[in-house]
Amino acid sequence: MCTSAIHRVIEQHSARRGDSIALVHGDRSLTYRDLNQRANARARQLIAHGFRRGSLAVVRMEHSLELAVTLLAVLKAGGAYSWLEGDEGGSWPAGVSIVLDEGGDQQRCLAVDIAGDGPMHSAPNLPIVTRVSDVACVLRDQNGMPSILVPHETITALHVQPIPAHTRWGAEPGALDLWLALMAGSTAVLVADAVESAAA
Repeated sequence: MCTSAIHRVIEQHSARRGDSIALVHGDRSLTYRDLNQRANARARQLIAHGFRRGSLAVVRMEHSLELAVTLLAVLKAGGAYSWLEGDEGGSWPAGVSIVLDEGGDQQRCLAVDIAGDGPMHSAPNLPIVTRVSDVACVLRDQNGMPSILVPHETITALHVQPIPAHTRWGAEPGALDLWLALMAGSTAVLVADAVESAAA
């Protein structure tokens, strides 16, 4: 059983086989090194806006390479994400919002501009200590309220070898299949309504 946080496993793949392709979407791709460094840079952007260990980021983005980078950045910054796609986002602004406090029906958030990651070669891994018991993902109910808290250890416990040749990632809001593909060192191929992973 894996005892590391999700992003630490992906960082290990980046260190050992950084030139391997992690993500493909159409004619674009990111290697494990690219994915890791972009997520490091974006995590620092979040931290600069007050994001910290235990924080929650609401990510309202379509399936894309940028979505994967952003979700990984949230984990690297020590927090958890709640992913909302398209119309299901309701009143949440597009992009990334940091939840400042959350109680009852009232939520205060800070929208974060994540455009432009800066130089990738100067984005080392962050030293933030994330425990496997820390929440990685917050699933929301139909009213947009937090419903299920998913810790790193729940996702990493599903990390087994080998993974299926094709792992779909449709409307599943936790991005769990994406993490399983990346933790296995596979290539996640983003398509219109799913992510398919093929063993590298």
